[in-house]
Amino acid sequence: MHMHTTPLTFKSQSIHDTLTVGSALGAVLRRGDVVLLDGDLGAGKTHLSKGIVAGTGSIDLVTSPTFVFINEYRTATQLTIFHIDLYRIESPAELDSIGLSDATAGSGICLIEWAERDPSLQEIPHLHIQLIHVTPTSRYIRLTSQGTRATEIIHTLQQQQRLTLYQEDSV
Repeated sequence: MHMHTTPLTFKSQSIHDTLTVGSALGAVLRRGDVVLLDGDLGAGKTHLSKGIVAGTGSIDLVTSPTFVFINEYRTATQLTIFHIDLYRIESPAELDSIGLSDATAGSGICLIEWAERDPSLQEIPHLHIQLIHVTPTSRYIRLTSQGTRATEIIHTLQQQQRLTLYQEDSV
């Protein structure tokens, strides 16, 4: 059963805001969660990922995995965060070769940039995050869920007062 919630949108006016949203999200993620990050080049996917990784308690340095495809970070509790970038993937065979199925198998938290390069990812339960440019410095960070766990994550984030929610007139 696919469970979708009303999208949750945050307004980010700066890199700091994007890191804050990421950190709040990272604090509620757990082993097995899959997060698909969507947005144009420069929209802030890597900054959001930095916040998410920091929010899990990891102190590892986060860099864009564009050229290596997958970076792995660890938390003090030995939780692995797989940070995947599919931007340079051109064929389904390449997806197999980078170990994507291992990363999404549930042994850690999985953050995937340019997930649209692999349509099969839409089939697994996930939290989908879209970063939308509003101005050169501001973004909307829009979360939608597929599956009960992702819906729980959104409900938890809705309770957090320190985040700037954007109330959309129409969805």
